[in-house]
Amino acid sequence: MKKLLSMKNENKLLIVLAFVSLSTGIWSKYRQLWLQDIGYSITDISKILSVALICSSILSFVISFFSTKIRIKHVVALSFMIRIASLICLLVFRDDYIIKLCMLLCVMCEVIFSISYYPLLSFEARKNAYKRKMLIDYFFTDAGVVVCGFLLGVSLGNYVFDYNGCLIISIICALFGLLFLMPVNSHQKIKKSKSFRKSIKEIFESRINRIFLYTELFGYIAFGIVFDLMMLILTNYIGFSVTFTSVFIIVSNMLATIFSYIFSKFSNGYSISLSSLIKYGSRVVVYIIAIIFNSNLLFIFAIIYAYITCRVLEDKVTGSFLELISNDNQFLFGNIRYFALSLGEGIGAFLAGLLLSHSLRMLFVGAGIFTLIITLNKIYLDHLKRKQENG
Repeated sequence: MKKLLSMKNENKLLIVLAFVSLSTGIWSKYRQLWLQDIGYSITDISKILSVALICSSILSFVISFFSTKIRIKHVVALSFMIRIASLICLLVFRDDYIIKLCMLLCVMCEVIFSISYYPLLSFEARKNAYKRKMLIDYFFTDAGVVVCGFLLGVSLGNYVFDYNGCLIISIICALFGLLFLMPVNSHQKIKKSKSFRKSIKEIFESRINRIFLYTELFGYIAFGIVFDLMMLILTNYIGFSVTFTSVFIIVSNMLATIFSYIFSKFSNGYSISLSSLIKYGSRVVVYIIAIIFNSNLLFIFAIIYAYITCRVLEDKVTGSFLELISNDNQFLFGNIRYFALSLGEGIGAFLAGLLLSHSLRMLFVGAGIFTLIITLNKIYLDHLKRKQENG
C-alpha cells in the first residue's frame, strides 16, 4: 500500500487506464453476445445500444456546461462506482427493465471516462500524454478481447467459462482501476473562465467548425452501422466462431496500427482531400464491390479494410481541424464533438439492426452512403480551410 501511495500520479493514472481498457474492451465486445445468449434479438440489441449511446451523447453535452466547475477525478470515481454496480446487477438479475437500465448506465459511464480521462492525465503529464494514452488503450483493449476469446468454452473444474465469465473479469478489472484511482491527488485547479455562451459563439461562428461537427456525426453513423454489432455480424452472418472472431478483430486492429504507422511516415505532403480519398473514398469503392458481388469473402475483405482505414491518416482528416480550436475552447469543443460522435454512433447502431434484418448486403449499402457523404464533406472542408489560410 505504501508503494502505491508513493507512486507518481501519472503512473497511477496509466495503470487505471490499463485496467479500464481491459474492462471496457472485454465488455464492449462481448455484451452483444451476452444479450443474445439470454434471449435478446439482434434488433433488440441494436435498440438497447442505440438508446444508450444517444443518452450518452446528451450527457456529454450537459457535462460541458460544468466543465470549469467540477473536480474531474470525483466525476471519474463516481462513474467507476456506478459502472461497477451496474455490471454486478447484470450478473445477478434477469429482469428486462434492470438489464436495459444497467446497459444504459454502463455505456454512459464509459462515455464519462472517455471524456474525462485525458484532461485528468494532462494535469499530471503534458508531454506525450496523448500518445501514451492511445498506446495503452489500444494494447489492453485488444488484450482483453483475445484473452476472453480464448477462454470461452474452457472448463475450469466444474465451471465452463462463458459470457458471464467475461462479465466477471470486466468487474474485477474495473475494481482494480478504482483501487488505483482513489490515491491519485489530482493537481486540477478550479478557476473562473470566460462564459459558456461566449465560448459556444466562438466555436459555432466558424463555418469550418459547424461542417466539421456535422461530418463527425455522419462519420460515426457509418462507424456504428459497420462496427457496433461486429461480433454478431461475424458470428451470425459470416459464420465465424467466437474465438476466431476475437482473433480476427485483433489481427485487423494490428494491421490497422501497422498501416497507420506506415502512412504517418510518408503522408507529410498529403493534402486533406487526398487523405480523405484514401481513407474514406477507397472504402466506398470496396463497399460497392462487396455489394455488387454479394460474397461473404468480399464482405470479410470489406470489414478488414474498414478496420485498417479507421486508424490511418487521422492526423490529417481530423487533427487538422482540431488544431484550429483555441486552447480555451478545447475541452468544450471536445464535449460537443463527443456529443456528435455518440449521437451518430447511436443512430448507426439502430440502423445496423434494421439493415441486418434485411441482409448483410443492405448493411454495407447504408454504410457506403454515409461514407460517401463524409468523403465529399472532408474535401469541401479542405477547400474552406485553404481559403481561410489564404485570407
